[in-house]
Amino acid sequence: MLEVGGKCLAYHGPMLYEAKVLRIWNPTTQSVSVVQDGQEVSVSMKKDKEELSEDTKALGGVPESLAGQECYFVHYQGWKSTWDEWIGLDRIREYNDENLGLKKRLIEEAKEAKKQQQEQKKRKENVLKRGRPSETGTVPRTSSSGRSSSNPGENGNTTTSGNNGTSSTKQGSHGPTTAGTVPLPQGSAPKITLHIPVKLKSLLVDDWEYVTKDKKVCKIPSPVLTVQQLLEEYEASASNELESPAQQSQLSEYCMGLRLYFERSLPLLLLYRLERLQYEELLQKEKYANTSVLHLYGPIHLLRLLSILPDLMATTTMDGQSCQLIVRRTEHLFEWIVTNMERLFNGKEETYVNTSSQYEGVALGL
Repeated sequence: MLEVGGKCLAYHGPMLYEAKVLRIWNPTTQSVSVVQDGQEVSVSMKKDKEELSEDTKALGGVPESLAGQECYFVHYQGWKSTWDEWIGLDRIREYNDENLGLKKRLIEEAKEAKKQQQEQKKRKENVLKRGRPSETGTVPRTSSSGRSSSNPGENGNTTTSGNNGTSSTKQGSHGPTTAGTVPLPQGSAPKITLHIPVKLKSLLVDDWEYVTKDKKVCKIPSPVLTVQQLLEEYEASASNELESPAQQSQLSEYCMGLRLYFERSLPLLLLYRLERLQYEELLQKEKYANTSVLHLYGPIHLLRLLSILPDLMATTTMDGQSCQLIVRRTEHLFEWIVTNMERLFNGKEETYVNTSSQYEGVALGL
């Protein structure tokens, strides 16, 4: 039972703290109960404010938002009196074993949440580090399920995974991450496995060679479809296969999420070192000042993003079901891309251009 001068537990934010009840407001009698000279007294607040003494006014001070309900003026144990406040029934609990157990559970949950937050921050930092350039590079990894690149499996697909213990090929940080590579603590997140068709894996390997070995960069704006155009076409095509409004909504949400991911991850994760200067030069051109990268970059850069989705999803708080929905939709997008490969990837002569030795020197810091 809550009484003036008694102990209680009070919510401050998500946590419960030990507190002492200093006053109780009764909305029915319009009075405040308080301890004076060792005894509990009830002070009426029915008079007009002008008629109340300053001491009586000080006893009141109930916020308008709480004036219509029973509420309590509490002092948090060990806190300065400046934290004393009026709180409603939704924020106060009796001081008993059951609620003390709740207080303890909330503390444990907060510690666990903080621990997970720190782990997520580490994973995000690892993702960013994997996308940063270095002086040397190795072929991008597109197989992370224990199979080698030369043996994609019976189904013709390779897999990328956003969980620990699944990588089989080492990747340098010279260019963008092109498969799930972030090391995660075992069991810290649901395993996310994405099957990449072998034809698309080959495109990623070719793309790596064109840029890192042949010193070519993609033509920007894309001479084929841009990322925006590709996703619009895919959404229109996939929409014809769906019947329910819920599925249509999921498709639109998926494509919208990819656009957002692409815009934010392009400069951090999707560019090889040689391409960063090209990106910076694009930003400086007045005609592209207000143009989203979605309208400039093309299919191969989107493919780079799709190949690292397991890593990106592993750094979020999405539940397993949501992750699997994204995986299924991405694998469907892979199928659509394979079907339209001739149109989307029409050869390095059309898509890639040579860079000058001067450009290479500036871009690579030589």
